[in-house]
Amino acid sequence: MHQMRGPGHRWWQPLVALLVSSIVAVVGIGLVTGVFAAAGLVTSEEQSMDVLDPMASLSGNLMIAALIPATLLGLRVGFGQGAGRVFSVAGRMRWAWLARCGAVLAPIWAAYLAIAWLADGAEVLGRPEHWVGLLVVSLLTTSLQAAAEEIFMRGGLVQGLGAWVRSPVVALGVTTLLSAALFALAHGSLDVWVLIDLGWMAAVGCWLTWRTGGLEAIIALHVVNNLLVVTLGLLAGGLEQSYVDTGVTSTPLAAGASVAATTLVAAVLLHLARRHGIAPQGWREPALG
Repeated sequence: MHQMRGPGHRWWQPLVALLVSSIVAVVGIGLVTGVFAAAGLVTSEEQSMDVLDPMASLSGNLMIAALIPATLLGLRVGFGQGAGRVFSVAGRMRWAWLARCGAVLAPIWAAYLAIAWLADGAEVLGRPEHWVGLLVVSLLTTSLQAAAEEIFMRGGLVQGLGAWVRSPVVALGVTTLLSAALFALAHGSLDVWVLIDLGWMAAVGCWLTWRTGGLEAIIALHVVNNLLVVTLGLLAGGLEQSYVDTGVTSTPLAAGASVAATTLVAAVLLHLARRHGIAPQGWREPALG
């Protein structure tokens, strides 16, 4: 959480980073919107909100992906450090560790989603008309969308604002609360159980980032979750219910199951990180290199 707080830290640096990131994000989103509109692929706001339209889905994922260059450039300009520091203490994405996390997570999370689906009645609905196109778009761009949210929320936001706080432990607590609240609210639903579900995943993401010294573990969890949820929604039907929006609600049982599953996989990833020397022993020490 203190990657950006170097010896020459100045109070205004997070503000510059935020300003640059915002400008780049707006430009990137505008470019994606303009290209899709000019090509006649997404021609109305109503179409852009249609989760069953492959082009709208592609456009939406690419707009979120614009947060990646926005975050990297914002931190580079604001703090004058290598943009790779947002990924990990190694100054880069640790691809082998990311792949290991994904390989371990995929079967565990698939089993959790299968159990949740069976417990909910295992209802099979009709597939959407363009389900093949939606599946291709999901396989090609969902990873970018999920990674972008983590790079911005658990990377740029946490590191940028954490630089304002002198104590690393206090910085962890403050940025975890802020990141969890913003991530949960950004999905649109104000249902308390949905907010708890999303907020807990965000908080766990901050903790894993702190302990492993990088975003790889939470990126892997986010990517695996989104890919499996969308794939299940496409193959079993009910894709519309796979997305969280303003009208989505949940239950104490569903939220509790999600919190338990997220906690379990976090414990598994932390154990794996300690075994491979990614995270230090114990539970309080951050990874520093």
